[in-house]
Amino acid sequence: MSDAYTVPIAVFLFSQTSWLVSFSLSRLGLLTDQFAVFVAGVICLVLLIGGPLLLFRRYFKRVDPLMCVFSAFTWSCMIDLSIGLELDGFISNFMGFYFVEGEPYLMTAHGAAIDYWDGIVHFALYLTMITLYCKKKSYREVGLYWVGTMLDSMIVLLQGGTAGNHPFKLSIMLNIPYVLLPLLAAFKFLHDRPSQAETSEKVQISKKHPLDLLFIIYFIAAIFIAVFRTMAVLGGTAESMKEYLQVYEPYLLDPTNFPKFQIITYGYFFFTYYLSAVYGLLHPGQQWMTDWSLIHAGAAAQAQFSYMFGACHHLTPKAFQCPRAGVPALVFWTVNLTLFVVPHLFAWWCLQNTNRFGRTQIIEHSKSRVENIKKHRKDK
Repeated sequence: MSDAYTVPIAVFLFSQTSWLVSFSLSRLGLLTDQFAVFVAGVICLVLLIGGPLLLFRRYFKRVDPLMCVFSAFTWSCMIDLSIGLELDGFISNFMGFYFVEGEPYLMTAHGAAIDYWDGIVHFALYLTMITLYCKKKSYREVGLYWVGTMLDSMIVLLQGGTAGNHPFKLSIMLNIPYVLLPLLAAFKFLHDRPSQAETSEKVQISKKHPLDLLFIIYFIAAIFIAVFRTMAVLGGTAESMKEYLQVYEPYLLDPTNFPKFQIITYGYFFFTYYLSAVYGLLHPGQQWMTDWSLIHAGAAAQAQFSYMFGACHHLTPKAFQCPRAGVPALVFWTVNLTLFVVPHLFAWWCLQNTNRFGRTQIIEHSKSRVENIKKHRKDK
């Protein structure tokens, strides 16, 4: 079997050991207080780096540190998947102890949503990046998307976990690596942005496309929605805001506060990106646009999936679930599905117009025979 697939398969098999570990810890009943759960989590995080490092060193002389991170995270993805499945009653006796002394705020609709997202989407992204690396191909585009989805997940989780209605437990600190490492990866990806090749189409950069206008309209509408919903969840007294919360998006009133912090994230972080995107569309040639469109698409995907999933989940009280019929349901699904789909269309649009929005991949230019001869003589 090719090395390009041997390592990803080995990482996949390695990740499945988490099921045995979690089941054993649950059956033995060793983790009965929050300190023991926290220490066990720290030990697991440390040990998880060692196995993948040895695996990659067997096949590669120089190992990208992020590969070890991604491999370790696949293991925790399966832990999260088991938490989600146990919350919904599909399995039992795997992670019950963690709900009590680990991260009790995961026993919510939002907790179930991020567990499924991590166990399925993040898991697939990690294996994809590892496979691309083993094939000696760039995983930068997938990495930028992962940065977006990971950071949005952590921003909302940490805010809701500390300011929600659940008791504080030490294990919330186990999420710190899941904030710092994606940030470091983001700095690396953005710092390693490929130099933009000179092109004969440079004169066309200033020309706008009709689709640009549609995206500008979308981002302006998204700005309005972000500001309106943020003001509403922060206690806006306008009758239109109160009606919107009670009729169209009652999930924003959920006492867990996770949907509230997701909307606040839109009001600050997403709002800033929307303004930047409008500027980039009005003034083509901004080479950062493609990179940030991928980060935004990842963040929007995670945000909207968690929000819509939570609004429909059985753990959300019926009074706060999304509208089921009529105009309120139409408004809810139109707004939230649009916020999910359009960021991906915009990222695709940027990738199709790299001369206007920036490249994400290094373009190899063939060297002339004279340059090759000079390089050969210099090496001698």
